[in-house]
Amino acid sequence: MYRVTKLGKQYGDTWALKDVSFSLPDIGLIAIKGKSGSGKSTLLNLLSLLEKPSEGTIEFEGNELSRLSDKKRSEFLSSTTSFVFQHFNLIEDMSVLENVETPLLFRGENKKEIRIKAESLLKKYGVLSLKEKMVGVLSGGEKQRVALCRALITNPKVLFADEPTGALDKENEKIVMDDLKALSKKILVIMVSHNEKIIEKYADSILELSDGRLISKPLNEKHHSMPMEVKARKRHKSFLGWILNHNYKKNILKNGLSIISGVMGFCSLLLSLGFYNGSNQKLAEEKTSSLLYTSATICKRKVYEIEGSPLKLNRLIKPTIEEVETAFSEFDARFAVDLSFFMPVSTAFDCNGFEEEPAEFHPIFDLSLKDRTTSFVTKGKAPSGDTLDYVLVNEEFEKKYGGDILGKIITVNNQIQITEDNATDTLTLNYSFRVLGVVHEFAFLNTPKAFYSYPALESFLCKKRLENISKARGRDVSIIDFVNDENADPDYCGYSYLAFFSESDMPRIEKLGSEYNGLTISSDALMINQSFSSLINAFTTCLIPFLIISIIGVAFILGSLSCSSFLERKKQAAILTSLGASKEDLSFIYEGEGLMNVLISSVISIAVSFPAQKLLSMFLEGKVGLSNLVRIPFSSFLGIPFFPIIMTVVFALVIAIFGSSIPLNVMARKPVVEELRDE
Repeated sequence: MYRVTKLGKQYGDTWALKDVSFSLPDIGLIAIKGKSGSGKSTLLNLLSLLEKPSEGTIEFEGNELSRLSDKKRSEFLSSTTSFVFQHFNLIEDMSVLENVETPLLFRGENKKEIRIKAESLLKKYGVLSLKEKMVGVLSGGEKQRVALCRALITNPKVLFADEPTGALDKENEKIVMDDLKALSKKILVIMVSHNEKIIEKYADSILELSDGRLISKPLNEKHHSMPMEVKARKRHKSFLGWILNHNYKKNILKNGLSIISGVMGFCSLLLSLGFYNGSNQKLAEEKTSSLLYTSATICKRKVYEIEGSPLKLNRLIKPTIEEVETAFSEFDARFAVDLSFFMPVSTAFDCNGFEEEPAEFHPIFDLSLKDRTTSFVTKGKAPSGDTLDYVLVNEEFEKKYGGDILGKIITVNNQIQITEDNATDTLTLNYSFRVLGVVHEFAFLNTPKAFYSYPALESFLCKKRLENISKARGRDVSIIDFVNDENADPDYCGYSYLAFFSESDMPRIEKLGSEYNGLTISSDALMINQSFSSLINAFTTCLIPFLIISIIGVAFILGSLSCSSFLERKKQAAILTSLGASKEDLSFIYEGEGLMNVLISSVISIAVSFPAQKLLSMFLEGKVGLSNLVRIPFSSFLGIPFFPIIMTVVFALVIAIFGSSIPLNVMARKPVVEELRDE
């Protein structure tokens, strides 16, 4: 059955076996004896495929065992051989019955038949009453009998026994050896023992070793060369699943920590993605939500060089109306003189007779809002035409100045003095507005604002005559005439022109930047949009290192916990390997535990992220005044359907494989016997 040729095994610089050659029959009880350290257990491990030789060959029924594939090797261990270990190598946290049934469950045999065989063997060796007990509570002798039952249940062709009676009393020693002798009439039994009396009484042949070399061979070397038939077994998935579930429950604390860590990590990823997506959507939705979105100021920048210095001075000057109209001839825009001297942008006012803190008052070209596609009015309505009788206020104005603002009267009194040469006019301009509507605007950096009609203000100032300046010029001069004069003092008409663009022109205006055809464009609304975009980009940039660290941290925690769980089970893995478990079986059991954790974590995190994004949005709304800043794009992102869900699950799978496959691969490179030795 076995033919061994020039077999050797080296550990470091030491040869445990050297130049060992012999043949073994198909049946019989072969004893291996020798002093401690002579290589007995090493030879047994090599013959049983628990270790690989450093040199030489081992043939079994004409097939060289070292050339077997992993699949064939696991089938060989499962269907052809069994091993009774010196230190039992039972799975401590399984019951006696479960340990004995394990080899046949790996073969995929009928569970009812397996139960009958297992109980019959346990009864024969006097341990049936212990079948429900955990192996860890048994005595040494009880464990040895259970280990023997596990080995015998497979009906192997070859039974390896390493000190099979070492932990037994005389009565059980006789029972075991009589059974092994009876078995040796049908199969090959290879036994290591220090007990000379047992060897003399039961052994058919003896292999004696000394210092790693064979000094006596079997007397009976009958050898039948025949093709090796290894029964291919089917994977008993329900049994593998049972082991996985068993291990998972035993490691529930670590698995719980893994799930919590995973949920925290995956939620962080989803919420960060939600913030990035939500803030960009918010800007896209709200950037036109300002009555000043289509308004801008146009001026000119003049550069002065300082002689003898690399420094230059910039000064804003007012261009001519012809320069402005020529520069923006491709746009549908209206240009007007700045009248803020006569109606200041920031000014104190009275509301229903009560003096209030200053607010901002801005002119817009069409107070009826018919030129805008966005629906702004949240309360009341917009005026039907140009009039100074009404204003619209934003929500910030209503919040600051209290309660229901609709219908309240806002009064602004502005006393001005205009001087030209020796002529001076002093006027008091009284404005009285009724609040007709409240409008919604992009809340980021927004302030209380009231909006009035620029054409109505212009018409109002056309009627205001400058008495003294009119006398000095010898003709009637209104305020509008005065500020439209090309020689007008910029103190009264400003250093820039107001520009009222159409809404359809604004995307192009945004792309122009601050300079166009030698003129400078300035817009409060666009500046706020750019500030918001810059803030989000800056926050996102800062978030990336945090996310990278978070991802690495979560991967490390989950991977470490998964790896730690496996390392606690590595002896179990070695035992299962010796019983015929393949790499695929071990991957299913030990990678499956980590896989369950991350999949549960990902499912929980996806479910938790729904309320979490709402809570985070509410928190951010309280800080910055913007709602729905966190929107996780579950349905689609970057054109990929269900991208966040796919991303989370893929990341989870990578972590699971990383956490368990590395120690599995490391273990696969080491001899199984290293984990089976008593610790």
